[in-house]
This record gives sequence, C-alpha cells and structure tokens, in this order.
Amino acid sequence: MFGQKRFSEIKACERGNVLFLILIAVALFAALSYAVTQSTRSGGGTTDKEKAILSGASMTQYPTALRTSIIRMILAGTDVENLKFNSPANFGAVSDLAEAVFHPSGGGAVFQRAPAELMSGGSQGTWFYNAEWHIPQIGVDTAGSGNDIIAFLPGVSRTVCEQVNDEFAITTTNCTLEGVVPELDSGADESKISTLMDESYTFPTTSETLQGDGGSCAAFTGQPSGCFYEEATSDQHVFFSVLLER
Repeated sequence: MFGQKRFSEIKACERGNVLFLILIAVALFAALSYAVTQSTRSGGGTTDKEKAILSGASMTQYPTALRTSIIRMILAGTDVENLKFNSPANFGAVSDLAEAVFHPSGGGAVFQRAPAELMSGGSQGTWFYNAEWHIPQIGVDTAGSGNDIIAFLPGVSRTVCEQVNDEFAITTTNCTLEGVVPELDSGADESKISTLMDESYTFPTTSETLQGDGGSCAAFTGQPSGCFYEEATSDQHVFFSVLLER
C-alpha cells in the first residue's frame, strides 16, 4: 500500500516536471516568434544591408579573378598595351586570340555581366575595361606610364555603392557627397568610363585622374577599388577596381 502511494506520488511529480518543461518551451517559442516578427517588421534596413554586403562581395570578387588571368597572360609574354577585353560574341574581331582576356587561348577568364541585384535599374550590368585613368599613389602617377587598367561597372545601386565604400574604408571627408559616395571630379571626362579596351583600342598617352570632387577631397588616393557618383549620367553610381596598376 505504501509502495503504491509512493509510486503514485513519483508519477505525479514526473508529470508535473514534464508539464513545467512544456510550459517553459512554449514560453521560449513565443518569445522567439515575437523577436523574429519584430525583426521582420522593423529590420527592413538590416535586410537591405545584408543583401548589399552579399552583392558587394560578389562584385568585388569578379575583378580579382580577372587580375589573376591578366597576370598570367603578362608572364606568358603578352604586352600590357595589347590586352583585349572583347566579349565572346566579338572574338572574331581579335587578330591574336592569345591577347584576349576572355578567350581560352588568352587569359581564359570567365566573361560575365553583373548580377541584376547589384544594379539600380534592376537588370544585368555591363563591365567596361580601359586604361584611360590613373589613381593617385597606385602605381606611377605620371600620365601615360601611369595609366592603370581599371574595370568599371556603371549603374550600381546606391545601397551597394555605400556598402562597398564602407567595406574599403573610403574616406569621404571634404568630398561633395561627404559620408556616402564621393562625386567624381567635375573636370574629368566621364565618357571615358564606358570605353572598352578591345581590338580597336588605342592605348592612351595621357590619363584622367580618378579622384573625388576637387579641392581637398582625396577619397581614392591609394585605393585600388571603390565607388563614386557620376553626376552627368542617369545611373550615377560607378564601381571601379584596378586590374593592373602601372
């Protein structure tokens, strides 16, 4: 009799403990659900920032792969001034495919458009490659001998542009758009951004200076990558990355 009573008490105690644990689990689940809901409602900016971080990473990684192909070509004997960035659709225009960055006989680099999520217009972006510019303290600053080969991506969204500059610690003090994206120097020939270094390209003997807007703004001095605001265009934010400093 005593044993049965004791057994009943133990079982009742176990049921009480299980019920208590269930109540704790329910409470924790409710708290977690509330936190997720609040994050979803009020954390739109956080989500956008996370997307910008991922998009910015994919954008900055692509030029890195191109640099590897270009260095391999140069080591194999291709002259820097003879590099060709023709797309696969235009390989027929290249007289020597060993000079084509995207051809298997040349650099063997993967040709691709920029993902739509990077772009302000919501469609894939086009990369441009040329030697029309030099960046202060990247390579040699002398015009002609200091023309850096740079990849440009016009039309990047403002969110991605700001995130990239934040990641690269671009200093925008004394720049026109201080704290966000430096405006390109108003004296620069912005049309050269969309010049393609292809079969018909003539390597320039002079160069534009890629820098923030005049005065004491030195946003891109010594910076191999960054993002600037190009005032004269509709898709105004442009990402750049040096493929070969000279």
